[in-house]
Amino acid sequence: MPQAKEKHSPIRQSVHVDCPIEDAFRLFVDGFTDWWPLASYSMSGEQAAACRLEPWVGGRVFEQTRSGEEREWGSVTAWDRPRRVELTWHPGRRDRGDQTVEIEFSVEADGTRVTLIHRGWDAAGVGTCMSRFMNYASAQMLAMV
Repeated sequence: MPQAKEKHSPIRQSVHVDCPIEDAFRLFVDGFTDWWPLASYSMSGEQAAACRLEPWVGGRVFEQTRSGEEREWGSVTAWDRPRRVELTWHPGRRDRGDQTVEIEFSVEADGTRVTLIHRGWDAAGVGTCMSRFMNYASAQMLAMV
């Protein structure tokens, strides 16, 4: 008898970034390869050169190796710039299709609250990723001053 697939509670991580919502969204999406911890979270390890998120529903989420090979991580299922992006998430394994990652952007006081919700998986690295994004966004905004 097949075992029932274990479902995990959604993992929710949130950070505040000191920039307008439009900038937070742009930095998250357009700067994905700059802030994502590729050395730790990739399919290709040291051969991973970049990761991309195509900015439209149906767009791919993928990594690219130094030799140009592309490896799929998922696809964009919702795109509501600058408020929300949702992705399927299955790096290297399509049998993980019930995983989703939702990123919400909301105006908060003098900046933006960015909340990542990962459903269907025990994602220990979510906190690391969000911390890296927060540090990246802060550095980018300081560079603009």
